[in-house]
Parts: sequence; structure tokens; C-alpha cells
Amino acid sequence: MENKTEKKGGKKVIFIVIGLVALVIVGAGAYFGYTMFSKSKGTAKTTVQTAAKTTQTQTETQQTNQNQSYLEQIVSEKNVGLDECLINLADEDGKRYLKAKIFVGYDKNSKLETELTDKKPLVRDAVIAVLRNKKAADIVPKNMDAIKMELIQKINPLLKKGQINNVYFSDILVQ
Repeated sequence: MENKTEKKGGKKVIFIVIGLVALVIVGAGAYFGYTMFSKSKGTAKTTVQTAAKTTQTQTETQQTNQNQSYLEQIVSEKNVGLDECLINLADEDGKRYLKAKIFVGYDKNSKLETELTDKKPLVRDAVIAVLRNKKAADIVPKNMDAIKMELIQKINPLLKKGQINNVYFSDILVQ
């Protein structure tokens, strides 16, 4: 009788050992499969994100170069001063400001000159609205052409008798 009990107990141990080995193999396979799948998925996602960032950077660079070349080519025949502006910048501490004397340039058009004179408060308000959203770090020479283009795009819809073609900063101080 003892032989039968030993055989039954031996078989149970063997089945338990085989079950544990099978469980370890299945777990290792699942882990290996998951890590390989997640790496390929993560790599594809990273590649897509990198490509999107590269495309965005190239587009911004091309736009900046186009803006810069456009503004360098345009020399306005006439201009109107908007007086000196003192503007709080959008920095976190709230203690930074921009002091600038700004002129808007346009081609000879006496009607536009009178319109700009009449709408000077509206034009100044548009300039202040754009510059108020800038931080001190944004007011650097490499960004000035983009800021000028933003100002032109903000001011031109206000005008009915012509369009400005350039913005000039004669004095600029950031503190």
C-alpha cells in the first residue's frame, strides 16, 4: 500500500513541477512579446513625433526667412509715427516692460496718410495688443521680423484706404 501512496504523491509533485515550468515559460513569452511590441510601437510613435517636430521647425524657419526677406525688400516711401509706447510684457513676474517708438510705413497714398492719422488710437491699440502678449525673451533681434509681420497683419484689417507694408522701431528698450 505504501508503494501506491508514493506513486500518487510522486505523480502530484511531477505535475506541479511541470505546471510551474509551463507557467514560467508562458510568463516569459508574454513578457518578451509585450516588451517587443511596446518598443516597436513606442519607436514608431517617437519617429512620427520627431518627424512632425522637424517639419514644424522647417516650416517656421522658412516662414521666418520669407518674412525677413519680404521686410528687407520693402522700403516704404512714407511713414507715420505712432508716438512712444510703454507696454507691460507677459512675463510671469509682471515687472518687465517694453518702451518703443514705432512707425508704420506705406507707399505714397495721401488717403492712407489721413486714415492713419485719424485711426492712430486704433492702430496704437492693435500694436499694444500684440506686444502685450510677448515676453521679454521674445523681444530679440531674430524675432523682430516675425513681430513686425504680426503687427502688419493686425493693423491692415483696420485700414480701408490702403495697406501698410512695413513696421519700423526707431527706439526699443526692454526692462
